[in-house]
Amino acid sequence: MPVYRLQYAKQDRARFLSHRELMTAMQRALRRASFPLTYTRGYNTRPKFSFGPPLGVGVAGLREYMDLELEETITTLEDDLESLNRQLQPGIRAHRLILVPPGDVGLGKLINCARYIVNLSPHHCNADGEQLLNNIKSEESWCYERPHDGKVFDVSAAIIKSGVCDEGGRLFLEFLMKVGKGEVPVSGLLDLITKSGTESLLLSHVTRTGLYRLEGNRLLDPLGKTEEFN
Repeated sequence: MPVYRLQYAKQDRARFLSHRELMTAMQRALRRASFPLTYTRGYNTRPKFSFGPPLGVGVAGLREYMDLELEETITTLEDDLESLNRQLQPGIRAHRLILVPPGDVGLGKLINCARYIVNLSPHHCNADGEQLLNNIKSEESWCYERPHDGKVFDVSAAIIKSGVCDEGGRLFLEFLMKVGKGEVPVSGLLDLITKSGTESLLLSHVTRTGLYRLEGNRLLDPLGKTEEFN
């Protein structure tokens, strides 16, 4: 059966959907858009699709991904995207749909890092951007304890790269973070930022801008686009 990869965005009010609610919304929209989904067998059948790493509730995503197995090949990709977008709820928008070559690895094995931006308004930050970033980098090991189960994460070790930009008085911190082995909750990253010189931050201040596979000095996205990593 052919497998397709969908790139979509989850923003605005939709950022507050849980991962399970997102899965339900996608399933309903795909069905209403007449996508020929394949289903598992047995008493409780479900469509054969899989998602990239879940977003925390409140975190927006600009380039998220899901793989879906279909009963047949579709040839009108742009028309199907338009049909799907008519069925999706506000805040979720499908952008691209491609056929995955046979034998390609799934999203779970492909993705090993993610890029996040954290939006800091002037009243959040007690230091300038560069000083704040230096404070963050100076923490060789910052441990975050997850409240509901007490699991401890080393946030500093999960940061692959960090940067700062100031656009018209609006300060943004950018982080390339590990996914999978060594991954930490986004709330742990916010905890580190807060301790480095900001007011308390919410997950709604965070946007995930991309998902990638880091190989050497290259970043590869799930649609095959590459960029240099320095």
